[in-house]
Amino acid sequence: MSAPGVRTITVRHDGTERVFDSNQQITLGRAPDVTLFVDSPLVSRVHAILAWQSGAWVLSDNGSTNGVFVDARRVGGPVPIDRPTQVRLGDAISGPLLWLVPSGVPQQQQQPPRPQAHARPPQQSQPLRRPAPPPRPQSGSQPQVPPHGQHGPAPSQPLPAQRPAPEPWPPHGGQPPRAPQVATGGRPPVVPPQAANVNMTAKASVAAVPPVRHRATEGPIARADRIPPGGLAIGRTSDNQIVVNDPLASRKHARLVAGAEGLTLEDLGSANGTFVNGVRQQRTALRERDIITIGNIDFEVQQGTLVHRQRPVAEQGLAVHGVGFTVEGNKQLLVDVNMQAARGTLTALIGPSGAGKSTLSRLIAGSTQPSGGAVSFEGRDLHAEYEALRSRIGMVPQDDVLHRQLTVRQALGFAAELRLPPDSSKADRQQVIDGVLRELSLTEHADTRVDRLSGGQRKRASVALELLTGPSLLILDEPTSGLDPALDRQVMVMLRELADAGRVVIVVTHSVACLDMCDQVVLLAPGGKTAYAGNPAGVEAALGTSDWAKIFADVAANPDAAFAHYRSRQAALPPPPPPAARQSGGGSPPQSGAWKQFSTLARRQLRLILADRGYLVFLVVLPFVLGGLSLVVPGQYGFSPPPLTQTDDGSFVRIGSSEPQQLLVVLILGACFMGSTLTVRDLVGERTIFLRERAVGLRSGAYLTAKIVVFSVAALLQSGVMIGFVLLGKKRPEEGSVLAIGGAELYLDIAATAVACVVFGLLLSSLAKSSEQVMPLLVVAIMGLLVMAGGLIPVTDRVVLEQVSWLFPSRWGYAAGASTVDIRSLFVQSQQDGFWEHTRSAWFLDIGLVVAITVVLGLITWTRLRLKKSAR
Repeated sequence: MSAPGVRTITVRHDGTERVFDSNQQITLGRAPDVTLFVDSPLVSRVHAILAWQSGAWVLSDNGSTNGVFVDARRVGGPVPIDRPTQVRLGDAISGPLLWLVPSGVPQQQQQPPRPQAHARPPQQSQPLRRPAPPPRPQSGSQPQVPPHGQHGPAPSQPLPAQRPAPEPWPPHGGQPPRAPQVATGGRPPVVPPQAANVNMTAKASVAAVPPVRHRATEGPIARADRIPPGGLAIGRTSDNQIVVNDPLASRKHARLVAGAEGLTLEDLGSANGTFVNGVRQQRTALRERDIITIGNIDFEVQQGTLVHRQRPVAEQGLAVHGVGFTVEGNKQLLVDVNMQAARGTLTALIGPSGAGKSTLSRLIAGSTQPSGGAVSFEGRDLHAEYEALRSRIGMVPQDDVLHRQLTVRQALGFAAELRLPPDSSKADRQQVIDGVLRELSLTEHADTRVDRLSGGQRKRASVALELLTGPSLLILDEPTSGLDPALDRQVMVMLRELADAGRVVIVVTHSVACLDMCDQVVLLAPGGKTAYAGNPAGVEAALGTSDWAKIFADVAANPDAAFAHYRSRQAALPPPPPPAARQSGGGSPPQSGAWKQFSTLARRQLRLILADRGYLVFLVVLPFVLGGLSLVVPGQYGFSPPPLTQTDDGSFVRIGSSEPQQLLVVLILGACFMGSTLTVRDLVGERTIFLRERAVGLRSGAYLTAKIVVFSVAALLQSGVMIGFVLLGKKRPEEGSVLAIGGAELYLDIAATAVACVVFGLLLSSLAKSSEQVMPLLVVAIMGLLVMAGGLIPVTDRVVLEQVSWLFPSRWGYAAGASTVDIRSLFVQSQQDGFWEHTRSAWFLDIGLVVAITVVLGLITWTRLRLKKSAR
């Protein structure tokens, strides 16, 4: 009973009736902590507020995405409820229906129709705030949560009738049956009499299969009589007639013109392309109702012009229908996976190891083609129109995709140069970066090095890279892996905030501590079989326990039984459509110019070298050490001819020593060591970064060339220091084979060998599976280079060994050096190798082969980079 003088209001929804008094504020929505839970993809987390104000009940829209409708009209402000009022949330026709009846209304007016399937016995009652909402589908919109503490105590309410449960699984628990999920083509679902107490599976107008969009051939040719003679410019800046406020749009992106065939769209060389009905076009005639995609913005052709396309509710969010994935002929990694996730929702993919969580995330991201079924996003087949939709998908891998030596702002700055259109100014990029930093609360850490951030802050910085392009679907693979519980919760709070901003957020995780923040969980059993899909609070009713450890053990022990139990609670869905073929060219992301990427990557690589103090000191000290070691070689003549010595018969001869040969071996080995150590850790160390950047448009050729150029410059400087030490401490060679200054020619020999080994080190780095494999590979490589050089161990005229040595850059680098210093004259006892002759032809042949091997090694490395999958 309410206290005397307290006004009440009765709210009837989905077969239930609740009475509220004026002492409390009533929140309506689908968040777990709202006063009145309304489960529908049309409803925001906190959709509306009902409160007693100034002597009357007042209903207010809480900034919902789809609106509040009273008597079929969308309300624009607070609405007094002074009579029995019909309210729909999210849609004037198909939205969830509520009847609001304030106290004091005559009894005959208080009889709104109520579904007979949900009749309730009047003697049952329960507290208004139920401890947890029942399972609900993955759906939602951007919420605006009311201030903390506004939820007051609730009076009691009747409880719907209970029905017998089906056979439980596992044996220790029971499951009340759920109402079937049926596609109704825009009509409210019909609940059969045998359905459960409260229908929490109604999907409003969202169909079970991806919606079919109009194709270009269905509409008439759009007329062009509204287009001025010069056409209409489309682009990012305000000097265009049609302004596309999106960072992925170019300044001058496209143009509408009046062509001979009607309204015509021309792409103006944009960086990210112009798409018509999901297909990239350079010039095409438009038809009525064609969908034009520029960046993340959709336009529709209407009456000869473009209008911003408002997607209907049925085309909002993500839909996975009957997806399966088979490898090696018949090995199934995913089996008939169905899920939906509307805007503003956070979905967790959980399950034991080997359940296919990461595989499903890659399918949703579009990087992997399903073997069956379909994935639609925003009403479009994701795989069939992947090229047009890829910019709306952000994928954050498990490993951080940041260079730890850079500050957050530097890392975002280089990423923005690679991902945003080349015509974006520095101010444009800075504006985007500042917005991302504010959204993720990283502004105060913008100038902090990434390696000094906490684990949670580093994950935020990784997410910031993806937010630069404004994706509306964000997928994260194990973002909380390796974090303590406090940081785990920080990351999940961040993901909740990102979802509340209107995105669809999918997180793959093994952590179950913070699942209460998610709108839904999808539990996969081994073999990619679904064991549960719904609100995390409903798992106990479905599986008999809320102990996730026990749940994981049960589904891992008997995945087929878990899958069968899950499917027994679902209505029969229509068979999934066959997987759509990816359009030609859809696998290649938009790419900016090669020179632009090369410039950005070269500057980033230089910044990385300078930012790593310890590594920089090592690079500076190394040539001094190697040059100093060369002075240990005994002898006093260096590379100069020894003086003539008179023999017993009175003739004069030169008695050479092995000093020049030993010096040359040390120099060539030092060049090989310097070049290889510069790069052998590089590619394997940033493989995750490369794979993600390549997926968003990085050219592997520009990436490799930038590294070769920057590290080759470093190798040239190191070679200069090392050879300088030798020429200062030992006598320099006389005239070279080609140059008059023998010391300069010797530097060219050493430098060319070092550059060749820079590329050789990159190849080794591309071969390594992990950073731990780098050092064994380097040791074996250096030993092979030393042996095959031919100075320390003879290889001349040794069948097989000599031919194998031709494949090593040290063989030809040593030969070029031997030709320069005329080793055959300085050390008569040395091998009489024809490649060591002190002639122009021999030297050019040796240097030419060093260059040729360098090119071949570079091409092999580039091929390996191109063949690497952009998704693992």
